[in-house]
Amino acid sequence: MPTTRTWIIVVSREHARRGVAEGYIMANHGKKAPLVRMSVGDRILIYSPKSAYPDGEPLRAITIVGDVTGEAPEPSAVIPGGYRLAASLHEITPVPLDDMRGHLPAGRLRFGCFELPADDAAAIESLIAGQ
Repeated sequence: MPTTRTWIIVVSREHARRGVAEGYIMANHGKKAPLVRMSVGDRILIYSPKSAYPDGEPLRAITIVGDVTGEAPEPSAVIPGGYRLAASLHEITPVPLDDMRGHLPAGRLRFGCFELPADDAAAIESLIAGQ
């Protein structure tokens, strides 16, 4: 039985809200490769460095969470040549980066999308649940 994985996707809160409303995620400006690695039931944590891109206010927090529901990436209507993946998402009270120090590898945020180790994912999920 496959293990559920947790993925961090870096995107402004404004852009991520579009995914909440329409039921999908995108990673790295519509790249297909990160989405192919995800499976139905995997957990998604959206980290938003800003409220909006490019000129939003600094946010630096997990703002949206959810689960992958799509089995395969599909073409995106938002970015020509880009891909998206179906997901069930909801906005949360932002969990600041400072609260997650030691569990969210800040140096990896520049990659835009990465898998979070299970122990770090559990620690962050407990912070989210404790809101």
